Amino acid sequence: MLTEIANHRFNVTPFEYGYFISFFWIFILLITVLMLFLCYLYLVMRRSLERESESLAFSHLVIEGLETERRRVSRELHDLVLPLIRDTELSGMIRGICMELTPPDFSRLSLKDSLADLCIKFMQRSGINCRYSIEEELNFAGLTTENQLHLYRMVQESLTNIEKHSQAKEAALVVRRYIRGSSENILVCISDDGIGLSSVPDQRSENLGMRSLRQRSAIIGAQLDFISESGNGLMVRVEVPPPPPPLGLILSDNNAD
Repeated sequence: MLTEIANHRFNVTPFEYGYFISFFWIFILLITVLMLFLCYLYLVMRRSLERESESLAFSHLVIEGLETERRRVSRELHDLVLPLIRDTELSGMIRGICMELTPPDFSRLSLKDSLADLCIKFMQRSGINCRYSIEEELNFAGLTTENQLHLYRMVQESLTNIEKHSQAKEAALVVRRYIRGSSENILVCISDDGIGLSSVPDQRSENLGMRSLRQRSAIIGAQLDFISESGNGLMVRVEVPPPPPPLGLILSDNNAD
């Protein structure tokens, strides 16, 4: 009796056997396609990360070269050209250019004071009224000197763009803390009441100033947005996250857990 039951259980018809084989190969084919797709996705993501890393390294080199060239031009204007100028007005103009090209010394003048001074000089030079509000409790100590310079240059470049292109009568700088989740970020907004942009430019159509802003924001890990409507001015919004904690502190916290 048991033998008959066993024979009946394992008695597979050719049709059932063929169906099983077909299903098995379909399953193998699906697994193979899935593995190939995952490998392709991995290679695409890896290549994308490599390009992003290469782009960031290139941006860093470009900005570093730009700062070096600024210092060289400022030094040559001050040492070689300025002594030859006898016209007081022209001499003052060249001194102003030298000061704009030379990076501020944050060990002597804080980033807050440097940004305020930047707005005051912008008003004097352009005749455009510039209101500025920098939160007193805001602490830039978490930013390296290099990143503070990048932030300073981004504000300087934005004000220069307002002076050259916006046809604005009013400009404003707001720097404050911005809470995003558990992170306390630094929010910098530079805005004007000028003609604005007819459309937000993509990276291919950006001018040199906008490209510089994007490169510097990438270097400091900031989120950069251009907010504009034609005829309603432009706002450059920069959100800077806090620096990551030191590796030693992370390891210490993990050991404590």
